[in-house]
Order: sequence, then structure tokens, then C-alpha cells
Amino acid sequence: MKESKDFNLAVDVIMLAGTLLIKSGSEIYRVEDTMIRIAHSQGILDCNVLGMPAAIFFSIDASNISRMKRITSSSYNIEKVCEVNQISRSLVAGQMSLAEAKRALKALEKKPLPYSPFEQTLAAVISAPFFSIMFGGNAFDAVGAGLVTIVSFPIFLFMDKYIRINFVSAFMAALAFGFLAQAWQLFSGFPTSADLIMAGAVMPFVPGIALTNAVRDIMTNHINTGMSRLFESLLITLALGAGTSVALILMTL
Repeated sequence: MKESKDFNLAVDVIMLAGTLLIKSGSEIYRVEDTMIRIAHSQGILDCNVLGMPAAIFFSIDASNISRMKRITSSSYNIEKVCEVNQISRSLVAGQMSLAEAKRALKALEKKPLPYSPFEQTLAAVISAPFFSIMFGGNAFDAVGAGLVTIVSFPIFLFMDKYIRINFVSAFMAALAFGFLAQAWQLFSGFPTSADLIMAGAVMPFVPGIALTNAVRDIMTNHINTGMSRLFESLLITLALGAGTSVALILMTL
């Protein structure tokens, strides 16, 4: 009976660790490797793990034991990925029991994002002007990039929270900074370029982590996952381009 409880606890920890990694935006090879290492440390040797952005599967050969966990939402939280890795390393090294690992993972599951919406907006507003300058803009372009990001980034966060469709969130944000960039060029009276303002303002919305993870998954032979994330990244990029294009067309009517 005790062995059965320990076994179920081990599988619970394995699934919980994998779920947290996927929800935090980890690469799939890291998810599968972590789950297999935990399983091996608990004497579960003949196991199989399949990770995807939408679900994870865990099974044991020559048995009817199989687990599946549906992943309905995810966000990029590298801090949480590192903490799950640290818990798994401590468990594998024997520095932590299964019960302690489960409690730590449960506490980590409830941990909120490390940065508030205000802090995320502030970071975007600070970075956008420097991207504008990097692309060849002047000081007035940089100021314009910061100002349009103050409006567009909260719109993105609001849409992402309540609509939860990445394409729509990116499109509405691009539409907002596209309009505002052209308005700044037309009415500010400064020698500015709307294109350079938009070039700086768009950078905080570019899905860089998702694109990087997609390439890494493809390189580690996780073709389905890599192509799925690559398509998602390209779709967000398309939404950003569509939003700015619609703003340009409407402003020229």
C-alpha cells in the first residue's frame, strides 16, 4: 500500500513539474528531459513522455498506467522555469523528498507573474525609444516611440487578459501605435518619421522567446511542437504587420 502511494506521488510530481514547465513557456525537450530524470530517480525506468504545447502524456511500458494533462493556457516566465529545474535537481540528487517536491511545486504553481502590468508597460516604454534610435531615428522619433507605447502596450495587455487571442491582441496594439505614430508625425511639429517611430514601438511586441523556442524544438527533433510555435510566432508577426498596415491605409483616406 505504501509503495502504491509513493508511486502515485511520484507520478503526480512528474506531471506537475512538466505542466509548470510547459505553462511557463519552456522548450519541449527540457520538459521531457526533466520528467524522465525525475522518473528515473524514483525507480521508474521504462517510461515514455510526450510533450506538446497543448498537452503532456506520461506512460510506463508493460503496464496500463498512463497520464495526460491538458494545457489550456501558458505564458513566458523564465524565472518559474528555473525554479522548477532547481526543484527537480534537488529531488534527483536526494536533497528533497517527493512530498517536499510536491509542496514546492504546488506553491510555485500559485506564484504570480514576477512583473505587474505596470512594470511590463514601463519596460516597454523605456525600451521602445532605444529601438527607434537603433533603426536610425532621431530624438523626436524616440520620444514619439515612447509616447505611442504608453498607449498601445496597455491595450495589448488588456486584450491579452480578457480576449486571450494573441492575434487579436497584437493586431489592436499595432493598430493603436500605427495611428498614434502617424498623428505624432503630422501634428507634433517636429522632424519625425512615423516609420521609425513604429519600428521602435513594435519591438516590445515581437515574439522573440516563442520564435527562439520554436527553432530549438525543431533542432532537437520536436518537429510538430517547433512548427506549431513557429506558426504561432509568424501569426503574431502577421498581426503586427496587419495592424500597422490598416492604420496607414485609414490615415491616408
